[in-house]
Amino acid sequence: MLKRISIAFFVFFLCISFLKADIGSSKDTSGGFIVPFSLKSLTTALPDNIGKTHALYDSLEVFADHLGERMNGTILIARHDTILLQKSYGYLELYKSYDGYGWLSEKELNYRRRMYTNSLINNSLFELASVSKQFTAAAILKLCQEGKISLTDSLHTFFPKIPYGEVTIRQMLNHTSGLPEYFNFDYKVYDTSTFVTNEQLLRVLENSKPQRMFLSGQGYKYCNTNYALLAAIVAKVSGMPFEQYVRDNLWKPAGMKNTHFFTELVGLYPGYVQPECVIRKGQDYINVKPIEGITPRPLTRGHWRSGNLALYDRLNGILGDKGVYTTAEDLLRWANVYYMEYQILPEEVIDEATKAQNKLPNGTYPKDLYGYGVHLEDSPDHGFLVYHGGLWNGYHNLWLYRPKDGLVIIFLSNFYNSSHAGKSNEFLEMYDRQPR
Repeated sequence: MLKRISIAFFVFFLCISFLKADIGSSKDTSGGFIVPFSLKSLTTALPDNIGKTHALYDSLEVFADHLGERMNGTILIARHDTILLQKSYGYLELYKSYDGYGWLSEKELNYRRRMYTNSLINNSLFELASVSKQFTAAAILKLCQEGKISLTDSLHTFFPKIPYGEVTIRQMLNHTSGLPEYFNFDYKVYDTSTFVTNEQLLRVLENSKPQRMFLSGQGYKYCNTNYALLAAIVAKVSGMPFEQYVRDNLWKPAGMKNTHFFTELVGLYPGYVQPECVIRKGQDYINVKPIEGITPRPLTRGHWRSGNLALYDRLNGILGDKGVYTTAEDLLRWANVYYMEYQILPEEVIDEATKAQNKLPNGTYPKDLYGYGVHLEDSPDHGFLVYHGGLWNGYHNLWLYRPKDGLVIIFLSNFYNSSHAGKSNEFLEMYDRQPR
């Protein structure tokens, strides 16, 4: 399991004894390997470095608390599998306005907001939004590694009735497919009685044939339809629901016990009782309570910049491009097992996934470099960065990994007020100045 060492305990530990602890690798009960903790990833563990360690932690605390003045969410900073700082600020639900809460009085809203059980904790679950895309990419790459599909396979290989049939898996992974963005479709093309699914999206593409943005391979445009269709391909090839394939082949081996799909939380997953959806008349949203007894707690809800509760959008049922709920700790486990330890896929596959794959026909790359499920940046100040942001349904997230030193930065927020916009660069500038 991931270990935590507070400053006080750490210094006390060094000063009095250097006692040996059993920190060897352990096994998850599901059979998945959990990354072993290494003391060296925290510090060199020499007494003359205690002052430097204090300085680093003090800087981390100041940075986090300053950010926490506006941020409603969780901050996690780590190197490899060691958490350097993890703090949470705010509430699972803001209860700031009447929108979404019927006729509750202001007094009742304030009471609910301040309830102890409404406080964010480090294991609170957040909708990842587009940070989810790396799991879809990993599922596709795993099927490729097993020889079941190829990056050059076309959409027609799996869905003969779909237009844009020449689009390849690789073009969908790197957003050079030119496919139309399903977020922009008129809601009337869907069955709006409940949540839209990947299967329904596929039928809309087959029947309505929305106009593509450009011919496949002739440009680059970030598009959520790519990853929704990739999830449909995973389900088609594996012969099981996309959720089950990802859980069995990615999350369980990574020890991610607190990670769930939206469909599982509300009862859209096969085998669950379908939810009763409350349709907001005249609006494009539906509300439904997560399943009691199945849905893990504490589960956050997203909020708009106004503070209003973000009711579940009908498009929440589409997976692959979004729809994963997890904790900051599980995201750190994923970073270690997938990107650093190569326990899901071989190193050469991860190297390809974290290289720019969206070269244009003229041989150049767009400003936005994209690999397989991740954005990339070769920063002159901070080195090579692998990252992805996420904006959806009142959530605002950032996951960032720096390969050269295993640094991981995670911001998860359920209040879309842009509180941490640009803060990763600010943190890196502070962190890289610190003596270690």
